Amino acid sequence: MFIRLLVALIFSATPWFGGRAIAQEKPVILSSFTVIHDWVQVIGGKGFESKTIIPTRSEAHGFQLSPRHAKDLRRATLIVAMSPDFEPWLAAWGKANQRTDSILWLHSEATAHTSHDCADIPHAWTDPIEVKKMVKVLAERLNKIGGGLDTQIAYEQYLKEINSVDKELSQLFREIPLGKRAFISHHANLGHFAKHFGLTVAGTIIANGSGESADPSARHFSELLALIRKQKIRIIVTDEGQNTAFARRLTEDAGLPPPLSLSFEYLEPLGQPGDTWTSMMLTNGKRLHQALLNK
Repeated sequence: MFIRLLVALIFSATPWFGGRAIAQEKPVILSSFTVIHDWVQVIGGKGFESKTIIPTRSEAHGFQLSPRHAKDLRRATLIVAMSPDFEPWLAAWGKANQRTDSILWLHSEATAHTSHDCADIPHAWTDPIEVKKMVKVLAERLNKIGGGLDTQIAYEQYLKEINSVDKELSQLFREIPLGKRAFISHHANLGHFAKHFGLTVAGTIIANGSGESADPSARHFSELLALIRKQKIRIIVTDEGQNTAFARRLTEDAGLPPPLSLSFEYLEPLGQPGDTWTSMMLTNGKRLHQALLNK
């Protein structure tokens, strides 16, 4: 009797086709870029098939969808991204394909931190406070589509990691005298990071919110040079993989050390420093701390 009952339960729980058991397909979670992909893997674990649209060492700025990406998007159960402003190409795809409801914006107006100045496109993943809000939103949504998967334990454990990163970097940046906490950045991507850790982005090489733009003008060069001399700024930060010719000329004319290249825009390949959000924040944060401390 027990054996018959057991067999009946197995048959009722497992789909069959032509005498063969068919494995249940996992929900497909598609992330816009690597930082979000990392969060999906940490919070969702093995309960989902997770993929990312933009690969490692590639930025979202200026990205364009290909036919292969469109195929992945159509197959996705849920698409997770930062905001319509940060990924306008995804917002356009969702609207054109009636899939707006399938996109989870982690830092939309509903979840954004109202005290931040969002005149530039927010890079909210550099602020631990915002990250905690976003992974909470993500965990709640994954719970709804996970077929009984409970993300609470993974979410609570990850909160400890975020707090640990926040505590370690906060302690490091408190070591830097108040008069030495300003720097020039490549573009407006470190505003959230700087504000949270008590730093100042005094100016940017590229004036708009994008990481890619035409070469800055001679007038902008002169303005930055004057700013550097007036505020006694000693560090210029550039984005890893971007053209640094303008920044190098600026450091040479100002008598500064070579530009400090950081990669807050994406994660590195697996096995390398910066291959997770935690590692990316600590690797780049420590390099910036060391540069400011030694300036």
